Amino acid sequence: MISIAIQGGAMRSIYCVGAVRAIVEAGYGHQVKTIHAASAGCVSAAVLANQVSDENAPSVAEVTDILLSRLASTRFINQRRLSKIVDVDYLVETMQDVTSISCATLGGQGIVFEVAATDANTASAEYFDVAKYKNDADLVLALRATMAIPVLYPIKVNIGGRKYVDGGISDPLPVLRAFRHNPDVVIAISSVPSLTLAEVADGKEARIIRFAPGISSPVRNLMLTRNPLAGAVDSLMELDSFMGAQVVRISPSDSSLVCSRVETDELKLRKLEALGYSDAVKALSRLQVDL
Repeated sequence: MISIAIQGGAMRSIYCVGAVRAIVEAGYGHQVKTIHAASAGCVSAAVLANQVSDENAPSVAEVTDILLSRLASTRFINQRRLSKIVDVDYLVETMQDVTSISCATLGGQGIVFEVAATDANTASAEYFDVAKYKNDADLVLALRATMAIPVLYPIKVNIGGRKYVDGGISDPLPVLRAFRHNPDVVIAISSVPSLTLAEVADGKEARIIRFAPGISSPVRNLMLTRNPLAGAVDSLMELDSFMGAQVVRISPSDSSLVCSRVETDELKLRKLEALGYSDAVKALSRLQVDL
């Protein structure tokens, strides 16, 4: 049994799509039973879930082509559109269309599809297993919540009377959630190089976060300091095994190809996806599990 944790990072998460392509093409998709994603990592998670649940699904390469054609555009990311620089609503609609993710496709497959969200008032992490949902409207809310990054998408998502923002703030790479299911292997896909998970914001980014309206003090503080959970996960991912499970980390080997979170240059994004694929192929060569 394989559990997978996937980081977001807005457009940097295209790296994770490349890693998913390698996992599927290597034949490990059918052994994936739990998927845990934060922020835009849920896009890669949806691509993977589609492969696991539908034997007639288009290839990951085909899906990636469509995703990039739709997301590498000002329709999705527009830095002149100050009210919603990153249009998460459009991204969720695109995910549903391209990957066919729905309660119907997720239900009955026996998989866990969990997304992290951050309580907008307390900055604590909350997790939603959308594979258990019966209503696509609830699924959409959870997907919006995990990607509702303050400043870039300044909308708090209301779920069950509580407001949530981007899950990557409280749990950027939900690896510890994966271990809860006692897997044989945990594959952690990070969109940033090893030991740089959730680095402290600085420069212009820090100034924007510090003075942007509508962010609670706990969330603001967590965005301006290194999340201690991120540090612990970074160290954990350096191990070969933990709690009886083999640990396989996939992270960028070439930091020069790690683009901006709001990158729309399709060529740069394709290079990043290709890096994710090649890094994953190398990492999977260490995998100790039978096909």
